[in-house]
Parts: sequence; structure tokens; C-alpha cells
Amino acid sequence: MGLMSLAVSVLGFIVAFSTKSGAVMALGLLLGFGGLFAALFAFAAARVASTARPDSTLLTDKDINALRAAVRKPGTTSGASPPATNS
Repeated sequence: MGLMSLAVSVLGFIVAFSTKSGAVMALGLLLGFGGLFAALFAFAAARVASTARPDSTLLTDKDINALRAAVRKPGTTSGASPPATNS
């Protein structure tokens, strides 16, 4: 998709710089800059997708609850104050 957008933008710039009509030049410049904008986001989306982890590697609710239970220490209450510092 990114390479197609780049090709469209190059085509738009070729049309814009080779014409003598103002309307065709404006259309070519619009096509050129629009293609560059689309290519930028297509390449960025491909980069993000290549480094993203699949949903199957995410933790389930059962795993999160097990981790929370492992972090809690037995015998402490949730209203306990932190230890005092000597400052």
C-alpha cells in the first residue's frame, strides 16, 4: 500500500510539473501531496504492525488475578500505613 501511494504521488507530481493548465497542476499537486501523506501513514502502520505483539500473548483475567494474589502478602491489611522514615 505504501509503495502504491508513492507511485501515485510521483505520477501526480509528474502531471503537475508537465502541464500548462492551472487546474491540472492543482489537481496533480493535490494528488502528489495526498499520496505522500498516505504513504507516510502506510509505512508507519506497517512498522507498528511488525513490532506489535499478537493478542494471544496478552494476559487473561485469570493470569492477572493470579499475579495480584502473588503480590499481596498474607497477614497485611489494605489500610496499613507505610513505615515511617527517619528524616
